Amino acid sequence: MLAFGSVSDFKPVEANKARILSIKVAPDGTSLNDANLEWVEIAVDLDSDLANWRVQHLRPLWKVEIPKPIEWEWLYTFGSPAFVRAGEIYRIHSGSMIRAAMHPRADDLTSGRKHVYIGGPLGAARLIWERGDYVRLVDAFGTVIDEIIVWPPEPAPATAGTPSSGARASG
Repeated sequence: MLAFGSVSDFKPVEANKARILSIKVAPDGTSLNDANLEWVEIAVDLDSDLANWRVQHLRPLWKVEIPKPIEWEWLYTFGSPAFVRAGEIYRIHSGSMIRAAMHPRADDLTSGRKHVYIGGPLGAARLIWERGDYVRLVDAFGTVIDEIIVWPPEPAPATAGTPSSGARASG
């Protein structure tokens, strides 16, 4: 009989430690200087260690000639150890910490969040999310803990009676 339960220092947690709370996609026309306007939030549900947990970006390519047509990348990895407390929310920005320090936007200053940035130097900032992308929260063993599809709201159509950008107002 094996007695790993009594000697093992690793005991899996049956509850979810964290989950994806929300995502904000930068509006069309956003410059790289404003990449911090784009972010994903991870909510911690249980006091625990998120060592080597990662946030993954997947993009379907919709190519017939490829059996599983996706491209993916790791966006953020929690350090080791990464002790977290229940109720903490990590806002992972697409932009640069240097940009946030020099010219903070309202999204960089939101209280009640722990702000982290994917891009270190200013030149590393980039816009990531597009409609139809997936964001995944993956634990240290590669298990997908949570996944959402990025689906920002449609831009509001121009209302009737309002001139379009190319028309002149009469009067």
